[in-house]
Formats: sequence, structure tokens, C-alpha cells
Amino acid sequence: MKNKIPNSWLLGVLGFILATLLMTIGFTNTFCIVVITMLASAIGYGLDKYNFDLTPLVQIFKRK
Repeated sequence: MKNKIPNSWLLGVLGFILATLLMTIGFTNTFCIVVITMLASAIGYGLDKYNFDLTPLVQIFKRK
């Protein structure tokens, strides 16, 4: 077996984080955070899948 985290632990931690966010900042803000996180994940997955190189973009913002 490959040192894989069991799904029960992963979903338990995710549930705890969501419950904490809901109790502290409310439903609307938590929903917004979840949506933005999912969009960022999808964009990152797409960039990895199509082997997109971000080096030119990084060079623009890199300090000289």
C-alpha cells in the first residue's frame, strides 16, 4: 500500500474545516471561499494537463 491517506480521515478534516468556517464567517462567505477554491483548482488542473508554462508570467513579476 502506498502511504495513502484514507478517505474517512480526509473527509473528516474537510468537514471540520467547513464546519469551523460556517460557524465563524457564515454561509455566504464560506460558499464564496469554496467556489473560489474550486475554480483555482480547476484552473491549476487545466494548466498541468495541457503543460502550460508560466515562466514568462513569473519573469514579469520577478524582482531584478
